[in-house]
Order: sequence, then structure tokens, then C-alpha cells
Amino acid sequence: MDGYAAEKSAERSRTRRLPVTADLKSWVRFVRWPAERDIREECRATRRLCLLVVEHGAPPPERIGLYEDWVRPPIVPEDLQARVSQLEARVVLNEKPVLDPAGILCFRDSSVTLSMLQCEILAPLVTRYCQVVYRDELGKILEQAGASASSNAIDLHVLRLRRRLRPVGLTLRNVWGRGFTIEPD
Repeated sequence: MDGYAAEKSAERSRTRRLPVTADLKSWVRFVRWPAERDIREECRATRRLCLLVVEHGAPPPERIGLYEDWVRPPIVPEDLQARVSQLEARVVLNEKPVLDPAGILCFRDSSVTLSMLQCEILAPLVTRYCQVVYRDELGKILEQAGASASSNAIDLHVLRLRRRLRPVGLTLRNVWGRGFTIEPD
């Protein structure tokens, strides 16, 4: 058996030990480590989920990114499914902005510090991510904070928030005549 045939045979045997449904293949890229380092880098650049299959005798990667994990074959299907589920959960958490009590908004790999009033205005927008928050709701928040709740005041606060959110990849979009929604830039 030549080198190419031996490698294909070994790859088929690894595939048999790592049963993967078509559904998982569409979300997660299985990458042989360290042989396919370049594919790993492509996955990192495109933020694609990547499960590194560490080859026999090779050390695992020193650093693991948010969108990757590693296993050694053979692996039982239940363990494989658990690893894939963890990867998917990380992506979901990372794709939605998080506003912490200290006034820091985190989104993907970035964060921005906000004033307390900006946090109060942003809280319903983050809670209902990609959904409309009505102008009157934002007006009530401004009133409770002792600020003007006029239409111009709301627009001014939204303008300032847009500037603060731009560096983290978020935007406040005007939903004409209704309110605003926060979305990825």
C-alpha cells in the first residue's frame, strides 16, 4: 500500500470511530491536528466551529479559541455530541450582546463601557435583541432617570449610543414611527 492509500485508509478508520451526522457536519468542521493547521486557521478567520481531532502521539494545541475544541480518537458518540453542543452554546452566547451590572457591554470579542443612563436605555434593547423597543418605553426610562423624555432627547441619546456601539460591531436601527432595535453592524 502506497503512502496516499495508507493515509486514506487511516482517515476512513478515524471517520468510523467519529460518527457524525450530516447536521453536525454543516455546523462543525472536523480538522486533523496538527496535519491540517491551515484549515484550523481558516476556521478561526471565518469564526467557523472547529473540532480538532488530535492525531495519535501529537500534543494538543496550546491555545484553544472560543470557536474550537479538541478530542482524541476513538471517541464515543455521546462524548462527541456533548463537545459539539458546547461549541454551539459558546457561539450563541458570543453572538448576542451582554450588558453586565458594571456597565460594560460585551459583543463578540469586543466591549465598551457605558454610563448608567446609557445602560438603562440599552437594557431593554439588549434583552429583546433584534426586536423593536418602542420610543415611549425609552421615554419612560429617561423620565425615571430625571432626564427629558422629549422626542429630540430620545433621538440625542440614541445618536450617542450609536457612536458608543459602533466599535463593538453593533448598531441601533430606527424602526420608523415605532422605536428602535439593536442589531449587528
